Amino acid sequence: MKQMTKRALALGLALGMSTVAVAEIKPVDSIVVVVDNAVITRQDLNQAMSRLRAQATRGSQANEADLRQQALQELVTRSLLVQAAQRANVTVSETEIDVEAARVAAGRKLTVEQLYQRSAKDGTNRATLRRRLAEDLLVQKMQQNLRMENSRISDEEVDAAIARARQQGIALPQGEPSRQYHVQHLLLKGDNEPTRKLILQLQAQARSGMPFAQLARQYSQDGSAAAGGDLGWIEEGQTVPPFEAAVKALKPGQISQPVHSQFGWHIIRLVEVRSNDTPEQRQRSGMRNALIEERSTQALNNLLRQLHEQAFIQVRER
Repeated sequence: MKQMTKRALALGLALGMSTVAVAEIKPVDSIVVVVDNAVITRQDLNQAMSRLRAQATRGSQANEADLRQQALQELVTRSLLVQAAQRANVTVSETEIDVEAARVAAGRKLTVEQLYQRSAKDGTNRATLRRRLAEDLLVQKMQQNLRMENSRISDEEVDAAIARARQQGIALPQGEPSRQYHVQHLLLKGDNEPTRKLILQLQAQARSGMPFAQLARQYSQDGSAAAGGDLGWIEEGQTVPPFEAAVKALKPGQISQPVHSQFGWHIIRLVEVRSNDTPEQRQRSGMRNALIEERSTQALNNLLRQLHEQAFIQVRER
């Protein structure tokens, strides 16, 4: 999933700002661009350009104008995704930020405190760094949302994709050995008292023998509701951690306790488990993953295009 997320975001950033209406205004303080309800500062831009320089191939000479434009595109896209996540009530806890800070620090072979100290020397205080880490997590969660929303791939779709690839002489993707889970779920969005009360009532009804598909069709606020909450076959790493952990704890036919994730509250029913331990099964698994990635990437690109078209973006410093 992490690899997919990085590739999908890169594709999304490539859309650029072709649909953005730009107003030419004199510089105001250190604000470079206004993006709806947020701003991009000169410091943000300088740091983004420094990062791009560091990523450039050794010996290559980056054109400063192109570098600046690329940095602005990335910053604007990031801001739009963060604000979209906030409007969708996607949240990040302090604990999640702590974990992300530890991950980043470990990747740089630093302690978390050393990470904060080095960041401060570069002009970014602790509060600003934590805010940026929180924004990174919001962007990741938005991408995870899109992947989960596009993870329902039927066996018939896999068959058709394999047949097309063979007809066109395209090499088939190969999946890694893993377990697959056929699941149904019921989702209630939000995290307030009425929602928590209702999810407990629905879980009790499901465990008492009420057909799960019937409950999902009536109450679920997920796109899978019309299919009785059926998500089809999912693999390890395809869903968010709380959901996956709950699935793995179930036996076929069992119904989970209410599970809270960034989407809201879930009730999960495990239908069946299988292992893709043959070449044919791994081949089908690889194709299923490829289809999910293709759909998720397209969904992200569509979202970014929509956000750019609808946003108020004002360049204040050229």
